Amino acid sequence: MLYLQDLDSYSNSTVTYASPKIQPNDILKVDIGDINPVVAAPFNMTTATTNNQNSVEMVKLSGYLVNPQGTIMMPILNEVKVAGLTPANAEIKIKERLINENYLVSPTVQVRVLNNKFTILGEVNAPGVIPFNEETISLLEAIGLARDLTYSAIRKDVKLIREVDGKRLVFHVDMTTASWMSNPNFRIRQNDVIVVAPNKLKANSGGLIKDPIQLLGIVASLSALIIVIAQ
Repeated sequence: MLYLQDLDSYSNSTVTYASPKIQPNDILKVDIGDINPVVAAPFNMTTATTNNQNSVEMVKLSGYLVNPQGTIMMPILNEVKVAGLTPANAEIKIKERLINENYLVSPTVQVRVLNNKFTILGEVNAPGVIPFNEETISLLEAIGLARDLTYSAIRKDVKLIREVDGKRLVFHVDMTTASWMSNPNFRIRQNDVIVVAPNKLKANSGGLIKDPIQLLGIVASLSALIIVIAQ
């Protein structure tokens, strides 16, 4: 079954983006700068280096973990509520605190989520937990990172599970049409889970039949065996 069978009908359609919101268990990198870097230094956490380069895992360990209450603990500023904000809004909030509390006159603030990842399960060739560096990626990119759906996958009902503000949302995506591509909800965000169900043939076989091609091979082999025995 082909993907995006009506793709030409959606040519030149508007693409809409929506920044994901920060959630508990996100790991944030917060960089604060100023015209005078000396006065901004106390607001930044130091990061251990290996061979003069920051390893990804070391950077994560030195980042700010958003606790279940949705806050992070920063030097001098102490507790900062960030859950429910986009990274851009978190930057504005931290910058306003630095100015309003008379710490810095003209600060720059950059906030980035370090542990972006999604989980993809079921009828894909490489299921698992997959990290990504962008703020969001497309559903097609996510499937590509999992090395595509298998022959046995149900392409008309791919499930996307997402937690937002303490609520679990479930979206159903028909991959055979392009109608979903302009919907920002179907861009993959941090901690999303994609579940691809098997078709009835695969489900009824209990996983013994991997795909229709394998079934045809089994039938052909049995037929050849019967012919040999009959001779």
